[in-house]
Amino acid sequence: MRACAGCKVKDETDKFIRFVVFEGKPLPDLARKLPGRGFNVCPTYSCIKSFVKKRFKNKVTPEEVYETTLKALKEYFLHLLSLSHRTGVTVIGQDNIKGVRSREGTLILASDLSEKTKKRLIKDSYLVVDNLFSSEEIGNALRKERRAGAVFVEKVGIGRKLYSVGEKLKKLLETGEF
Repeated sequence: MRACAGCKVKDETDKFIRFVVFEGKPLPDLARKLPGRGFNVCPTYSCIKSFVKKRFKNKVTPEEVYETTLKALKEYFLHLLSLSHRTGVTVIGQDNIKGVRSREGTLILASDLSEKTKKRLIKDSYLVVDNLFSSEEIGNALRKERRAGAVFVEKVGIGRKLYSVGEKLKKLLETGEF
C-alpha cells in the first residue's frame, strides 16, 4: 500500500503513476525502474496538479507534467502492445476478435474505425482503449506492413501490464480537463 503524493489516498502501488525527480522536474517512471526517490500519484489531472504545486512550485506547470505523462503513457502502451504481439497474446482483426472466447483483456480500437464496427466488438469484460491511436500507429506497433483497426490483447503475461497501463491512460484522459 502506498499513498498518492497529491491527494493522500492509499492504494496498491500498481494503481499509481510513479514520478522521480530528474534535473529538478518530475519525470514519469512508468516501468518503475528509475533510481531515486519516487512519488506515487493517482492517474488524474487533479492529483498531478496538486503534486506539482506542492513539490515543484514555479519550476514546472501541472499542464506540462500532464502532457509529458500522457505522451509517455501512450508510447509505453504501444511498446507493451508490440511486446504482447511478439508473445502471442494478441488477436488482430474484427472477424478474429468476434470469435475470442477469453473473458478479460484489452480491446484497442483505432480512431479511424467506424462507430458501427466499434459497437459490434465491445464486450463488458474488455477494457476498451478507443480513439487514441490511428490504425497506422497500431499497425506499426505490431510490426505489420498494413494498418490494424482493432486488436484484442488477452490479460495474461505481458497483457496484464498492458491492461494496467491502459487503465491509467484511460483514467488520465477522462480527468484531463484543464
